[in-house]
Amino acid sequence: MLYVVSNEPAEVQTQKCVDAFYAKNGPCCAGCDFWRWISATVGECVRFPPNHNHDAAAGLGMTSCSLPRSTTNLTKRDHWCGEFRDDPDQA
Repeated sequence: MLYVVSNEPAEVQTQKCVDAFYAKNGPCCAGCDFWRWISATVGECVRFPPNHNHDAAAGLGMTSCSLPRSTTNLTKRDHWCGEFRDDPDQA
């Protein structure tokens, strides 16, 4: 496993990791405007309104999850769906 020592905040390091994954792999959740990362490998899709009857962790194939219960869809960074959008004007 590779460990990198950096003085940058963890948020900056995580964003760089997600951006690099997208640059290397092309269209996927890591580069989608609707995806908000939770870690370097998992995030939530905010494309649709929250659904209080939805089990977000099920999208990751989990039956139990230590992450807080989410009403949006949790996905791995390499997931891709038909709702993908990468608008260069979005920041």
